[in-house]
Amino acid sequence: MCIRDRSQTDLVTPTLWAWRNASTLSSINSLLGSGYRMVDVEPITFGTTLYSGGSFVRNSGDYAKSWWWYVGQTSAQVTSRMSQHNARLIDVEPYETPSGIRYAIVLIPNTGQDFASGHGWRTNMTFSSLSSWISANPTRRIVDVQPYLSGGNQRYAFTYVTNSGNMQSGWWIYLNVTPGQLGTSLNQNNARLTDLEHHDGTGRVSGIMVPNDGNAWFWFYGTSSTELARLTEQHSGRMIDFERYIDSGGLTKYSAVVRRNDNDLAVDANLAMRNRLPLGASSGLLLREIGAASGTLAGTLETRTFEPASLIKTAHHFVACDRVAQGFDSFGAAVTERTGLNGSCPTGSNPTSRPLRNVLRSMMESSSNTATEAIRARYGTAFLEARAGAFGASGLDLNHTVGCLCGQPRNEIRLWDLAALHDAVADGVLGSATDEFYDYMINGSNFGMGSFNTTTILNAELNASSLTTEEINTFRSRLKYAFKGGSYTCISGSHREDHRSRGGYLRLPFRSGCTISEREYFLGAWVNDAQTNASANEATGAGIATLFRERLRAAITSFENASCSHFSSYCSAVPNSTGALGLCSATGSPFVLSNNLTIRGSNLPQNVFGLLIYSSSTGFTPGLGGGVGNLCLGSPLVRFNSSIQSSGATGRFGHALNLGAIPGVIGGTRPVVSGETLYFQWWHRDVTGPGQATSNLTRGLRATFI
Repeated sequence: MCIRDRSQTDLVTPTLWAWRNASTLSSINSLLGSGYRMVDVEPITFGTTLYSGGSFVRNSGDYAKSWWWYVGQTSAQVTSRMSQHNARLIDVEPYETPSGIRYAIVLIPNTGQDFASGHGWRTNMTFSSLSSWISANPTRRIVDVQPYLSGGNQRYAFTYVTNSGNMQSGWWIYLNVTPGQLGTSLNQNNARLTDLEHHDGTGRVSGIMVPNDGNAWFWFYGTSSTELARLTEQHSGRMIDFERYIDSGGLTKYSAVVRRNDNDLAVDANLAMRNRLPLGASSGLLLREIGAASGTLAGTLETRTFEPASLIKTAHHFVACDRVAQGFDSFGAAVTERTGLNGSCPTGSNPTSRPLRNVLRSMMESSSNTATEAIRARYGTAFLEARAGAFGASGLDLNHTVGCLCGQPRNEIRLWDLAALHDAVADGVLGSATDEFYDYMINGSNFGMGSFNTTTILNAELNASSLTTEEINTFRSRLKYAFKGGSYTCISGSHREDHRSRGGYLRLPFRSGCTISEREYFLGAWVNDAQTNASANEATGAGIATLFRERLRAAITSFENASCSHFSSYCSAVPNSTGALGLCSATGSPFVLSNNLTIRGSNLPQNVFGLLIYSSSTGFTPGLGGGVGNLCLGSPLVRFNSSIQSSGATGRFGHALNLGAIPGVIGGTRPVVSGETLYFQWWHRDVTGPGQATSNLTRGLRATFI
């Protein structure tokens, strides 16, 4: 059963949050004064000095509520505070002082969705008395338990609510067990932790769990504070419970229960990666719509620097194209490339000369490290970093020759930096060099890695859709990829580190009505410090695949939901000599890519000559050229001279359009483009009376192309 109150342990709406470890009370109060509220308090004593830690959320939105916290309280004062504020405890933390046991507490109002029909707390409970209390109170649920020592004796304090109404939930409590036993119980109960407590010096824990609600959560224990912070950020989470404790070896360690704190796509993509990696590996991902005001659709550690291996060559490529765009270099210029290699590491030997375009293509398509070193030598490390930084890639740091990582300082870049460079290209900063920037990269349709093949995903999603063959062909024709990957493996004795990355440009077609427009994206993923090739490849591929599939489905759905009236008649016509209104219609496909459309005329006199005309706008001119018909086209008017024909015995016309080359307004030809609406009429000879040769026009045809 899902808990229905608005406890911070149950909410998964992304929010700002913070945590503190052994901070002064003034420091805690400073954080609280900036708009946060405490959800978990951790009193820490050093001698007679009290410090505090804990976890905090921004006190706004779904998390907003009144609250209070106190330290140094006696048990009587705790009860008094509850009565004073008409509040219930959400955290109680006993600690020893020279004056006896004191309590740090956090309270919230016992009102609204937080209302519990019965609530309270107990302290100075032994294992036996706590167990007896649970048995004697089957309608109550413990929400926070805290083991502590009093005079060297194990005791427990806890808070509870009546398990009904908003507070109703299944729950389990485990006291003084090993972390392994707690983990087994979590699996058996299909549960998640809401409270984790350590018994100092014993290596044992107590915990409270509730049924798993399907939203991501994690627990970490026995780490350093730095590693705990990394793991929480790495898993796109926020701490709902933080613990500092002394382990059985006398060392200070840290634990936390972590709840998801990001949107569904970021969480799903990150989980897909983390499920394939050990805890010690780092990973990140980013999906960003280029040119959009709120462009980031999913991100995990997107602003964290990482070792990108050959993906960093994107920055070299950008700067080289920028030099050409600025007129300081040319793609045909001769570049000295030293082709000697020791493994993957350039040695600086065997000089040769090649055009810049060839060097760039080798660097980006074939991932040549000697080509990369030639670009670095041509422009200089400092200039590469500064020029890329001028367009937002301020995290770029070139610390070793690409291909020569092992035993050297790592190169660094951020996914955010790479996205910034692609943003700049889409904004037109490369001018005439834009096409080369994309074309010299890898343009194949498999953006994936490991067993995750984006071509396979594309085919499966399109085949499972309701799109017609024409729509599928049009969809495929509007796709574009331009990407780069990176790979390093370093082995030294028993130590191994595997680094993988992939990132680049994706263009997808979206349809609204009859109009197709492209949306551009940067997507990327990386793994550092995996311990096998397979895990690094699979994790990176899983992240890319999850991001790609979500955007692909959104684009396909836009096609499936689009409604369009491709062809429609409009405007009034004057009856021709048959007494009927001449009609203009279309047969074939409105899809430009199919190039299979014929404009027809019908209800016409026999054996008269006619001509197809069109415009990009409508108008109304009666009596065109002294005839009797109504011209329903705006200016300028364009003729299909090749369409002149006789209506024959059937009284019909027909002209197949070449949508790649229709007559232009000022001569020549031009292509019809997707989303364009054109207006057509047949202009034909007619006889309105004996010996009176004149002309007439059909009704107009509105045609919108896809």
